[in-house]
Amino acid sequence: MDLAEALRLGDRELVSFVGAGGKKTAMQHLVGEAAHRDVTVGYTTTTHTPPPDGLPQVIAAPDDLPDALADRGAPVAFAAERVENPERADEKVRGHDPSVVESVFASGLFDWLLVKADGARRREFKAPGRNEPVVPETSTVVTVVASVRAVGSRLEAPTVHRPDRVAAIAGRDVGTTLTPDAMGTVLASTNGGLKNVPGGATAVLLINKADTPALRESARDIVAATFERTDRFSHGLVTSFDTGMLETVES
Repeated sequence: MDLAEALRLGDRELVSFVGAGGKKTAMQHLVGEAAHRDVTVGYTTTTHTPPPDGLPQVIAAPDDLPDALADRGAPVAFAAERVENPERADEKVRGHDPSVVESVFASGLFDWLLVKADGARRREFKAPGRNEPVVPETSTVVTVVASVRAVGSRLEAPTVHRPDRVAAIAGRDVGTTLTPDAMGTVLASTNGGLKNVPGGATAVLLINKADTPALRESARDIVAATFERTDRFSHGLVTSFDTGMLETVES
């Protein structure tokens, strides 16, 4: 799997990840790929998140951040502060405002800066809340993530984060069965998957956890349903990080 190539990343990219079902996994996969390329990579968030495994972590205020990052080199994760008594995790950090993230990218400290721009409470599918996602305006790529394992599940927790919002966008009732068509409706919506995607960013759809042939087919159905409703995505990806499968679907 070459995720960077599939995302069509160039030498300088600010890549924001939104949605549910594989944001952190995709980001950490790109960190690993960067080790085999002549690129430096930073990992951060504009929300709250558990810190990534295997990366040094810089916690610093905005004014101290450039020097702190320069001293650590890359790859490195960074955030503004630790979250006291975090829920659903042993440890969480709070990210910087988007303007700080944009400043770090503009400084040239990193070739690729990867940003987790919302949360999903480890669920398979979501619609964004009122104040999310928090996507830096200078993002060059926004990767919209969903898990195919939501297909066939009930439109409710624990599979879906913010089921009321998903239901409203999809035109379905809470508790009904999630279909590829319903998911595509949400992913194509500017109140759903495309919310707060900057006009200048390339949007890529990533349907994850397609671990079997049957799930792969369902993932393709989600992509098709999304592309029937919008031409905003440059292309789609069907992935299984567990099996190393990656398939590109053109829009």
